[in-house]
Amino acid sequence: MELHPDDHNTLSNGASVLERWRRSEHAAEVAAELMRLTGGSVPMSDLLWLGAESLLPRQWDGGRAAEPVEAAVQVYNRWLRLEQRRIERRRQAGGASA
Repeated sequence: MELHPDDHNTLSNGASVLERWRRSEHAAEVAAELMRLTGGSVPMSDLLWLGAESLLPRQWDGGRAAEPVEAAVQVYNRWLRLEQRRIERRRQAGGASA
């Protein structure tokens, strides 16, 4: 995840927007919804959670974050599109070398 330059010091001191969001009810509810969306049988991937962390904290801090269920769906859909692209690239790379 790319950190905004202003966040480096506050992250070191535990007061960054990211750290405050991680401890918020919004983050807990987003995480619970992401677990439901992924079946809840295994912890969600780091990639999926990094997607939430890159998208939601600044929105949440600015009062613009979607409700947790909607926010989780947005993150999940972004992650799913990335996964589908990766699978397609692997398929094309595998077909080209055959």
